[in-house]
Amino acid sequence: MKLLCHINNDEDLLQAWLDYYRGVGVSSFHFIVHGAASENAKLFQLMKLYPIFIEDAYDDEFTGKEKRRRIESVLATWRGQWVLWVDSDEFVEFPYRRLSSTIRVLEFLKANALSAPMLQRLTQDGCLKTPETISDPFRHFPLCSVDLYRKMGVEAATSKYPLFYCHDSTRISNGGNHLPPNGPATALSPLQGVTHHFKWRGPALKKIARRAQSLIPWRHESAGYLAYLQTHDFKVPTADSFSYSRTEMFRRGLLKKATILNVSAYVLRRVFGCLPGPFQRAARYCYRVLQQALPKPE
Repeated sequence: MKLLCHINNDEDLLQAWLDYYRGVGVSSFHFIVHGAASENAKLFQLMKLYPIFIEDAYDDEFTGKEKRRRIESVLATWRGQWVLWVDSDEFVEFPYRRLSSTIRVLEFLKANALSAPMLQRLTQDGCLKTPETISDPFRHFPLCSVDLYRKMGVEAATSKYPLFYCHDSTRISNGGNHLPPNGPATALSPLQGVTHHFKWRGPALKKIARRAQSLIPWRHESAGYLAYLQTHDFKVPTADSFSYSRTEMFRRGLLKKATILNVSAYVLRRVFGCLPGPFQRAARYCYRVLQQALPKPE
């Protein structure tokens, strides 16, 4: 399983990030490296220890258009396979612990992408001061916030589609994988993952300030984050956040597996498709009546 990442720095998280994805089943890491070699020195050092491949590298000004062009150039050579595309501060948690298991269920349900909305991870007090190396991000950032951007007065996308089957219709948006990657051909399923976003760290402050002054289309978002931090002692709001556990992810409906009803509905639709027209209509009517009669899951 290939993972694709556009990276600039994030050296404090990098080794933990590599270990996390190798643990869920990623076999090789493919990077588009942005910035000076000194900003990505640790990545080049870790190439001796991990299956890392540099697909592209550049040191020009960062723009969404340029990021999109370079990523699509790589994806054009990866047609006909599942791809995991994430940023270097994103840890995607899958509904099944192994990536391969999640893909098998997606394929069974005839889906070609997984939705995994962003969940912001915070330190206990919301402080951005973090150590030089973060070996266990899930422990160092124990709190989770679903709507942190809104609390900071910023409107920003939180949708993510990091896992998808790459084919000829695959396209990405300027801002990343916030939109379904296969356009109208995207087929989703009841499965849902979570993209844990470990953005709120010491090194992020410099990046936020730089992007607030850049020409990228979403620079107003970075300007909004910076304005909030400057007036709140450089801390993010922790009100209404909750402590992480995998059990809590499922309880809150953030992680979702396929239920027996989901699988049964899929099998029945395939069976109905094999019936003559009048029988299809009758069978679908009976199925809808049965659905309405069954108690709804809590």
